[in-house]
Parts: sequence; structure tokens; C-alpha cells
Amino acid sequence: MTETALIETLLRRFYANQGRLRGYIFSATRDYHATEDILQEIAIVVAKKAVTYDSERPALPWFMGIARNQIHRFYRTKGREAANVSFELLEDFMPLYASYDNDEISERQLALKNCVEKLPEKQKRIMQMRYVEELDCSQISKTIGRSIQGIYGLLKRMKLGLRKCVEFQLSQPEI
Repeated sequence: MTETALIETLLRRFYANQGRLRGYIFSATRDYHATEDILQEIAIVVAKKAVTYDSERPALPWFMGIARNQIHRFYRTKGREAANVSFELLEDFMPLYASYDNDEISERQLALKNCVEKLPEKQKRIMQMRYVEELDCSQISKTIGRSIQGIYGLLKRMKLGLRKCVEFQLSQPEI
């Protein structure tokens, strides 16, 4: 495959995944304009580094790695760190925002889905408000009648619980 054909193929894949990437980036930056700028930067990096891409591997994880680097760069230019951004959690919740084919869903994502299904309904609702509806903790606290600190604590405990549940499920041998 020629370099031009490789770049064209990768950019087609990039644009096919742009909605997923936009959600991932926006969840990390909470800034529409920064999200659009980062998407443009990713397209430039994809075109420049197309020859280094291993075409035997899926493109989305490669795009997400580039996105992660660009998000870190965004925060550095703002003089801040991306300390409050949980990239692992964003990547784990990505399938809940987009429709993947079953063969594209990783074992970790399937384990997360199973763990989320085990949550009590109230906790599922809080997760949905925070990560799907993108409400901040003060909005959630008003909606369900708990303190903001209570919401922060509950989200932290739920994340830790989900992480432990996922790790436990992944450590189990398949039957």
C-alpha cells in the first residue's frame, strides 16, 4: 500500500470514529472548542505518522492514544495538569456512549458492563447523570438531595468498586 493510500485509509477510519473520539475528548476537557481543536490535531498526527501505524492492529486504540497525548498537551498549555481526568475510566465507559460491534468490545469493557449491571439502580442513575448526561456533582446533588461532598465520595467509592469488580472478573478463568 502506498503512503498516500495508507494516509487516506487511516483518515477514513479516523473520521468514522470521530464521534467516539469527540465524546472521549470532551469528557476529558469539558471544552467544546478545545475538543474540536484536539480533533484537528489528531487528524494531523494521523497523517504525519501514518507510516508508523501497524495496520494489523485496530485503529481506534491508536487514535485514543494520540488523543490522550493531545489532551495532556492541552492541559500543559493551560498551565495545569490533567490530574482530575481519569483516562482509564473514560476509556472503560466509552462503549456506553457509542455502539460497538460485539467483536470490538474488549474483555475489560465487557467486565465493566457486567459490573455496572450489578450496581443498585440509584447508583446506576448517578453514573448515568455524571458520565452520560454530563451533569456536574452540584447538579447531581440537587437532583437526588445529597450533599456535593456526598456525591464526590459516592462516585469515588463506585469507581473503586467497579475497578475491583472488573479486575476480579478479568482474573477469573474462562469456563
